[in-house]
Amino acid sequence: MIKHLRRRFTAVLMSLLGTVMLIVLGSVYVSMYRSENMNTDRIINFAMNLEMHKDNTDPPPQSPPDGTEEPPKDFEGDIHFDSFFFPQRTRQTRDRTDDISTGWISVTVDSSGMITDIFRSQQLYGSEDEDNMDAAAHAAAENILSKGNQKGIISVDGISYRYEMRDKDSGKVIVLLDRTNEVSTMTRLLVILAGIFALSLVVLFLLSVLLSKWAVTPIEDAWNRQRVFFSNASHELKTPLAVISANLDVITSNPDETVAEQGKWFGYIRSEADKMSRLINEMLYIAREERTDSKTVMAELDLSEAAEGACLAMEAVAFEKGKTLITDIEPNVTVKGDKESLTRTINILIDNAVSHSSEHSEITVRLKKSRGKAKLTVENQGKPIPKEDLQRIFDRYYRTDASRSRDTGGFGLGLAIAKTVAEKHGGSITAESDESRTVFTLII
Repeated sequence: MIKHLRRRFTAVLMSLLGTVMLIVLGSVYVSMYRSENMNTDRIINFAMNLEMHKDNTDPPPQSPPDGTEEPPKDFEGDIHFDSFFFPQRTRQTRDRTDDISTGWISVTVDSSGMITDIFRSQQLYGSEDEDNMDAAAHAAAENILSKGNQKGIISVDGISYRYEMRDKDSGKVIVLLDRTNEVSTMTRLLVILAGIFALSLVVLFLLSVLLSKWAVTPIEDAWNRQRVFFSNASHELKTPLAVISANLDVITSNPDETVAEQGKWFGYIRSEADKMSRLINEMLYIAREERTDSKTVMAELDLSEAAEGACLAMEAVAFEKGKTLITDIEPNVTVKGDKESLTRTINILIDNAVSHSSEHSEITVRLKKSRGKAKLTVENQGKPIPKEDLQRIFDRYYRTDASRSRDTGGFGLGLAIAKTVAEKHGGSITAESDESRTVFTLII
């Protein structure tokens, strides 16, 4: 179950993180793609404005712009070239005015549909493939004219062009922009992003596995405790049920005897029934206290009075077992909490000390105010608790005695209840043990 839960947790976490990574990287790619398209459209618009305004009749400037001037713009923000470039541009002049790094090709078509001029920007001059460029541009223009689309993408001889076609008085103008660099850039970007995504998935998988182990640990602990709970509960209930069944068999095998004559067997049944009742009550109590939605009524109470009452109740028990109960309780130690559960916790700690102390030894109960909190210590002399067991003795059904002796009459739930009550009150409970003594400390 735990392995299946970890796999599901890892799968869900990987799906969520993978989706986030895909969205982020996809957004980067889309952003770059849109940026490339905007740059391409800007260049095409620049070139188209040159072609659309080359026939104006304004007097030419004394010299072509040196690239440091800002072209005047119209009210729409488009570059206005009417008063900026020569009205009758030669190719040399037109090349000198091209200040954009990416080259383009413009094709002029007359009113009859004949291609009259193919112009390559300055960036495309000097290339060994000028003739091939012109031929490809000629073929692309004919293809565009046949389709009649104003904008789009077209491929000729393995070269992809982005184009725009506009009408003018003398015919049409087609501007072609080679998309080779754009496609190459976007392809490289796609490969890089795919690599980042793949590497991220590997890293995220490793992190998810570690996180799943960390996240499932409390569930695994609860699952293990539950298994121990059922195992130990069945064990604890099995013995009294067996005793009750055996005594009933004895009683039924002697039907002629009176109840008084068989009182011993009824006494055994009563004793085992009481143990079962106590076990079930403790199980229900700890289950109720551990519920997150359970509410504990907190009120100001005299913990000194509660401790003295618990000590008086346990003093006779200790005396019967040949042990001495010593108290050192500071008066008027008050806390805010639930009186019933705190009194029960004190009883548990004292009963635990009486049950596990050596014969003819002393059990000492101390209560005092320390740093604004109540500090209760219960000390007994007896067999020390191994260090490896000190942290586990507060687990349900845990016993340091591997043989699970029933001599003490406990079920291994008392200290678990004490820990639950302490945490419910925002306090803590700890244990320390050495060769001479064992001390439980409750701070609230």
